Amino acid sequence: MRVAWVRKFWAILPALAAALPAAAQSTLSVGPHSVQTLIMEQLFERAGRWYLIDDGACFTYLESPQTRLAADRVVLRAHLVSRLGQRIGSGCVGADFASNVALSGKLHGSGQQLILDDIRIDRMDDAAARSALDLALQVDPQLIPRAANINVSEFVKKDLVAAGGSAARLDEFHIVSVSTRPDAVVIRFDLSLTMP
Repeated sequence: MRVAWVRKFWAILPALAAALPAAAQSTLSVGPHSVQTLIMEQLFERAGRWYLIDDGACFTYLESPQTRLAADRVVLRAHLVSRLGQRIGSGCVGADFASNVALSGKLHGSGQQLILDDIRIDRMDDAAARSALDLALQVDPQLIPRAANINVSEFVKKDLVAAGGSAARLDEFHIVSVSTRPDAVVIRFDLSLTMP
């Protein structure tokens, strides 16, 4: 029954959108499960890994992520695997580290993108790994990215428009504002759809 309602909604949405003033905004509340899916599909897209550093033989990546939402932040618990050092030829002279970590970041919108910025490491279980990473970041503060992009329009096209069974085409999607609550990421947006 829910699928039928979703299909009907997406079938009449273009007519409703055409009747609304140009400045009309819509709201999409993305729950914790869907936030997990978005992060997995768009940040952990290389064999379930999110490479924070990828310099060939020297690397740092996260795997096995679990997300949760907090007031104004997305918290990501994952397993960090790292070979920190200096790349020499095709090898990396340095040390291997692994640790469970907790990262967090703030979400805001720009165009079609959710931007996870102000990324910081809140906790690292292994003290030696934390010391090595702190030292590496003192040498090069830009070593680990402080922001990541998540394309929300792809999620809307794939999971909402296509799932509704509508022939509607998403022409434009523009994020107006984003707020993160413990129960959902609330995205206010403008969109333009076309029906063939």
